[in-house]
Amino acid sequence: MTNDIHKFAQEIRAEAEKAIKIELSKMPFLELGLRIFMPLTINIVADQQAVSLTFLKDGNVQLDEHVSANPDIVIQADFETLKSLYHTRDRNHFAQAEKDGKIKITSHSWKGQQGETRIRELFSS
Repeated sequence: MTNDIHKFAQEIRAEAEKAIKIELSKMPFLELGLRIFMPLTINIVADQQAVSLTFLKDGNVQLDEHVSANPDIVIQADFETLKSLYHTRDRNHFAQAEKDGKIKITSHSWKGQQGETRIRELFSS
């Protein structure tokens, strides 16, 4: 399972880095926003396994196989639900999974509250 969540987090990391760099190339002034909001750390916990993604000021995303002691956001779900929501990106499916308690997104900081909006968009666009 550790490999599964690690591979899944690698997929998210790669997509996030690509999206950030595309946005920065279109609107260089966003770099100032990155410096204000970053680093932003997200712990992903699924089926007794966990990883941490840290969004850095330079637009890169660091993947760590250990959870951060002080994350801005925590995503908790069973692995299959998490994977399904990420791949389908269906707003109704996400809303139902959240209502049923199959996924929980918790922000622990002001930066986390801002980032939570983007995470919800990621799973339900």
